[in-house]
Amino acid sequence: MKRIIIILLNFFAFTSIFSQKHDEIWLLGYSSNPVNTTFGGTVIDFSTTPPDMYYEFRPMSFSQANASICDTAGNLLFYTNGIYIANVLHEPMENGTGLAAGPAGVHNQGLYGYILDQGAMALPWPDHDSLYCLILMDKELTPNQSSFQSSHLYYSEINMNMSGGMGAVTKKNEVLISDALNMGKITAVKHSNGRDWWVIVRKYDTNQYYKITLTRRGFYSIGSQSIGMAIPSQAIGQAVFSPDGSKYANVHLTGSAGDPIYVSIYDFDRCSGELSNPVQFTYADTAWAGGIAISPNSRFLYVSSFRYAYQYDLHAQNIEASRITVAEWDGFYDGHPNLPTTFYLAQLAPDGKIYINNSSSTKYLHVINHPDSLGLTCDVCQHCVELPTKNSWSMPNFPNYRLHHLEGSPCDTLRQPPVAEWVHEPLGLEVAFQEAAYHDIRTWHWSFGDGATDTVPNPVHSYAAEGAYNVCLTVSNPRGADTLCRELQVLVSSTGEPTGGGLRLELFPNPAPPDVPATLFAEGLPAAEVAGTVRDALGRIVRRFSAPVVNGRLRQELDMRGLPAGVYFVALVSEKGVALGSGKLVVGMR
Repeated sequence: MKRIIIILLNFFAFTSIFSQKHDEIWLLGYSSNPVNTTFGGTVIDFSTTPPDMYYEFRPMSFSQANASICDTAGNLLFYTNGIYIANVLHEPMENGTGLAAGPAGVHNQGLYGYILDQGAMALPWPDHDSLYCLILMDKELTPNQSSFQSSHLYYSEINMNMSGGMGAVTKKNEVLISDALNMGKITAVKHSNGRDWWVIVRKYDTNQYYKITLTRRGFYSIGSQSIGMAIPSQAIGQAVFSPDGSKYANVHLTGSAGDPIYVSIYDFDRCSGELSNPVQFTYADTAWAGGIAISPNSRFLYVSSFRYAYQYDLHAQNIEASRITVAEWDGFYDGHPNLPTTFYLAQLAPDGKIYINNSSSTKYLHVINHPDSLGLTCDVCQHCVELPTKNSWSMPNFPNYRLHHLEGSPCDTLRQPPVAEWVHEPLGLEVAFQEAAYHDIRTWHWSFGDGATDTVPNPVHSYAAEGAYNVCLTVSNPRGADTLCRELQVLVSSTGEPTGGGLRLELFPNPAPPDVPATLFAEGLPAAEVAGTVRDALGRIVRRFSAPVVNGRLRQELDMRGLPAGVYFVALVSEKGVALGSGKLVVGMR
């Protein structure tokens, strides 16, 4: 076996993530009226200091569902109110109408916008300059018709290279999850590799969270996790990840004013997607509307609770007891007793401040000027931001687009040079090859030992004659290249050992809890005994094992205790050293 490794230094590839300005344009307000400009579009542009605010003639009205995205330079690309997608010219994007908000979502809301807290979010597609996705949740009556629930999480794909640069929806209303879900509260965070995304939503009336990743190849379900106490779902509220991605928190206001308000805080592992160490408590005040946000330094949690704004210290040993009331509504109305400027949804902005909208139709926002500061020094300035137009409960829903890779994480693989690996299936003179390399592979180059080559990941090659051939696979990514060569025996009537065409390999549970052995199951194995290795994300062997094969099947427990949380690669080889198959296992956080 021969291995050649070339490491390239490429600093630029990792500095570009700090200039991502996908959230620099905020859109608020109603559809424009040429007669009365009190109602119309508001734009807040954070590319200037202080932010520039101005009126914009725009057909779309926003309610709680509000999602938009800019390119990496801060130029607006598209936006939605949950009913349709509009391009930068404020026209419906090609194929952008008919979003699946559901019957209850569309009814009486087509004109004013979708009424669902964090009902939509836009994300850049990893490693694609022109592709974006919109994640949307529907709203339907529960089976007993007593309340509302969400039954589907959808995504739509937008290609900005189409329609003359105005963009087009190339996939629409693709189902990600079909189940009874807690309404809205869609949020996302960067994977610890600094490129992919985690999306988390909760099952209705439970403590079960569904977890999905968005990679450059698409969406993948990572299953679900039950943790902490169940939370009632017929609730207004908001969910958020801390700016550093280490915490996930949500607030749920159930029932009426005076009923319990649920606050839940979890540690989050950006590598494995595991939630841990739940801190959950309730309180009661006069709130019937509220939201949540976390300071730029990821220390202080802010809960906007109608008449009050609370600060919690996430570094405190007793988070619940650390609460400080940093603001109480000052009684200000926007010209009418039915238009109080009470506290509702919150959002951390590119300028490092937290903005809070009102629970009625007003032209004001509150702002927390110094959210990294303890107590009253955070400076909650009530109705200090006067908008050009009225705004009806709306606040744009953004993740932290600027979060980068997690230094030292086993999933920080995109800064690693690649590791070549491959398996094969002999079919006489024809051999099917399959790459099994890892670390962000971008190119493949096969040399089959007879002068022929190929550049696809999984080629099928026909040899002219039997013999021994030196087969090499070279893989590369922006950090380097790796080559793995093996001698391959090609026989028409082989008494040797083919790898078996029907190999199936499974690892479960996956992700695996840190203190519970994972199980490896494989079938279609031709050997009487196989050997296996477990490698970490850096390619280092951390476990070895051997196991008997009975009737082509293998079942083996893998003891992963003592290993840090992260992604691991399990590989099987035969007694004669032929690679049989490989799989990926995620070990959760303790």
